[in-house]
Amino acid sequence: MKTIHFRIDYRTKWGQLVQVVYSVDGGRTAELTLQCHGESQWLGSVPIADEARHLRHAYRIVDEQGKTVRVEADSWRLFYFNHRSEVCFCDAWADEPLPYLYHRTAFVQNVMLPTAAEAQRMEQLSAPCLLLLHATPPTEGRQWAVVGSTPAWGSWQIERARPLQRTGTYEWALPVTRSDFEQGVTYKYVLLDPTAPDRSVWEQGGDRTLSAPGSPARSSLVKQDEAPRIALPAWRGAGVVIPVFSLRSEGSMGVGDFGDLRLFVRWAADAGMRAVQLLPINDTTRSGSWRDSYPYNGISVFALHPIYIDVREWRHSRAYAEAQAEGARLNALPELDYEAAFALKMRFLRRLYEENGTAVLKSDGYARFVASCSCWLDGYARFCALRDRFHTANFRQWPDAASLPQFEQDALRREERFYKYVQYLLHRQMELVHQTARELGVLLKGDIPIGVCPDSASAWLQSHLFHFNGQAGAPPDAFAVRGQNWGFPTYNWDEMAKDGYLWWRQRLAHMSRYFDAYRIDHVLGFFRIWEVPSVQIDGVLGHFRPALPLTVSEIEAFGFTGDVAVLTRPLVTAAHVAELKATYGEQEVAPFFEPCEGGFTLRAPFGSQRAIVRAGVNNAALRRALLDAVTEVIFVADPDQPDHYHPRVSAQLTARFAALPEAQREAFNRLHDYFFYVRHNEFWATEAMKKLPVITQSVDAERPAVCLCPLDGAGMLPCAEDLGMVPASVKGVLERLDILSLEIQRMPKEYGVRFGNPAHNPYMSVATIATHDMPPLRLWWNENREQTEAFWHEALGHPGEAPDSATPEVCEEVVRRHVGSPSMLCLLALQDWLAISPTLRAADPANEQINVPANPDQYWRYRMHLTIEHLIRSTGFSEKLRGLIASCQG
Repeated sequence: MKTIHFRIDYRTKWGQLVQVVYSVDGGRTAELTLQCHGESQWLGSVPIADEARHLRHAYRIVDEQGKTVRVEADSWRLFYFNHRSEVCFCDAWADEPLPYLYHRTAFVQNVMLPTAAEAQRMEQLSAPCLLLLHATPPTEGRQWAVVGSTPAWGSWQIERARPLQRTGTYEWALPVTRSDFEQGVTYKYVLLDPTAPDRSVWEQGGDRTLSAPGSPARSSLVKQDEAPRIALPAWRGAGVVIPVFSLRSEGSMGVGDFGDLRLFVRWAADAGMRAVQLLPINDTTRSGSWRDSYPYNGISVFALHPIYIDVREWRHSRAYAEAQAEGARLNALPELDYEAAFALKMRFLRRLYEENGTAVLKSDGYARFVASCSCWLDGYARFCALRDRFHTANFRQWPDAASLPQFEQDALRREERFYKYVQYLLHRQMELVHQTARELGVLLKGDIPIGVCPDSASAWLQSHLFHFNGQAGAPPDAFAVRGQNWGFPTYNWDEMAKDGYLWWRQRLAHMSRYFDAYRIDHVLGFFRIWEVPSVQIDGVLGHFRPALPLTVSEIEAFGFTGDVAVLTRPLVTAAHVAELKATYGEQEVAPFFEPCEGGFTLRAPFGSQRAIVRAGVNNAALRRALLDAVTEVIFVADPDQPDHYHPRVSAQLTARFAALPEAQREAFNRLHDYFFYVRHNEFWATEAMKKLPVITQSVDAERPAVCLCPLDGAGMLPCAEDLGMVPASVKGVLERLDILSLEIQRMPKEYGVRFGNPAHNPYMSVATIATHDMPPLRLWWNENREQTEAFWHEALGHPGEAPDSATPEVCEEVVRRHVGSPSMLCLLALQDWLAISPTLRAADPANEQINVPANPDQYWRYRMHLTIEHLIRSTGFSEKLRGLIASCQG
């Protein structure tokens, strides 16, 4: 057995005890209460198995009842035993270790990794006594070193500082002697400049102490120190955002693929970028039609999309030869032809399966993949096979597959094997992209959609995790005045909580095989989701879930005295009905309306928007007018609690509201603002804190607890998309959990401010000019002259008239301001990076917007107008980007 001794100098209050929490080889944590010797020396020992390789540990203080009263801010200590059989840790309490953020895989496995040259020199030191420093890599040209009180430690002379050797991502080591521990040394760390020692930086604060009198005679002695008290520049990185389907190379086949992505990552690294952000890459295949181009409507939260297979890996196959001509034709198109590209990729995969499927399915790599994906792969493959057999992804329409004859059961099993084969090929390619990105120091950032398709493998296999009587969406905003209806079922969070949100944890664990960071799409959905009743279409008729709806007495307390129940039913004026009849004809309009007190209401068969659509109104303008008539309400009845109501969001824009007496309008405005901006703040924060810490592997800064960080990193770096009707509590929750916010200059979060200032962004944020749901800078510049002039004067601070178009110079100024912001990450759409080049920018910016949220029938088909090879050959542009990023972030 090995023997481990813990000793720490700590002055407790009366009744308090010191405990050490430890884990051997990443196993379950254990705790040991130490014994006090003298006034402040706490000691304890524990035996562990001889074969143990490493140990992690941290300290906490507990009261007489065992309640934790203080913990170390970060549990960073890690020690590899090597040959040592007895080790004594001589510790000091860690008050200011590295932020938990730096334990994310984005840093541990990527940003902070040693260079290739450093890695070759790194080794775990075998000296029996060690001083270990836990710190981020020093700035370029500097070294971590130590100077102390004894001659062997330099006698406080900087010229005699002892450099430390890098032995891990955050570990720096110095062999010391037993006499150093027994006699005692005081010391400090310095950021050493070897070429000019007088320019070295000493750490602030008091001296540190190395001391272990009376330690076990045969034990190795180890002192582990937290980060030096020296302020280093915060890490920042710039990067690019692009969907995989938008990539274009000389060899892709009509749609971007994982081979294109790998090449694009190499270009980004060469251009000085540290991150590439994607849109979701999950399978969305319901019908194979262009409607499957919507990347946020996945049929699986695990499976990768077959359309992204890089066929060039098998360029010598018959399958490739058959696909090459059609692929070249599709690749020459200015936009994605989704249906043709998807059909081509599936034909290729079928042919390839005939050629090598048997060999692949017998391979060790395939066996390991299937075993590692057992929680989802079988169900996904079965779903795809049944979807194809019954010609619909709507599993509610499937007959009982068990009743099929045996030959069809066998055919289904063959299809399942094919879909598993496809996922294995995609997995291999995407893992290679991830590996390449890490080697180049580029963060791959994925995207976690807030919803799942109602006709998906998840909905089919785990229906208890969802509410299907509502549709997730978003309330109205500047981009979608009628709100958004995404058509996703909402989550049954109570059910998900029963197993600790296992579905989410498995989802993120799988995603971490391909990414080191991720965007949490619509993070507000973890606080509350906007739920649209299944009988309605427009998002404006939704309500928040969960929520605290108002009773009639609460509504009356604001001075609103109208009949609330009546105000939940649509009402239009007689004048409006007459106008509709005059425009569209008496026979077309009359069947939909009946008179009531105060005007007209919709007849019972047409009381919802879906009922109107089912009525088959051919005239699109009339249909839209009827759909809008349904929204002429002031309140929305709560679906679960009788006699409880939600104020209709943006009810102030309705004719119904305009008809209210002024006093009633004022009362409604008061209750509307209270309901949406005050009433739920604490309630929604509590809801989010139930889920987000577990799902994102985050530590709550307000409720510290010992957390022994995993060796391979504490999960991916979470980045929130916190846009829309943002509750006041969101900012505080994100800060508590070290989740990056999203900062957009033209969507400031400060009330009454038209344009934000990137220079004022918080560090824990992602800065961008526009998301994929917004027009890129050049297109936005052309949309509204008044807003362009305001931006020119207020945001950029220029006199005179704004240019008619966003010139390369204007675009570069905007880009520089964003890249130079304090945000940890500045991630700009490729369109906005290219906008600074007079030769590489697209001819027409109108072709560069990826999605228009107000359009429910959006065809997601944007592709780069030039190839990645063209970008790589444009060495002057890459050099310009490197210089721009270095000058703004250096």
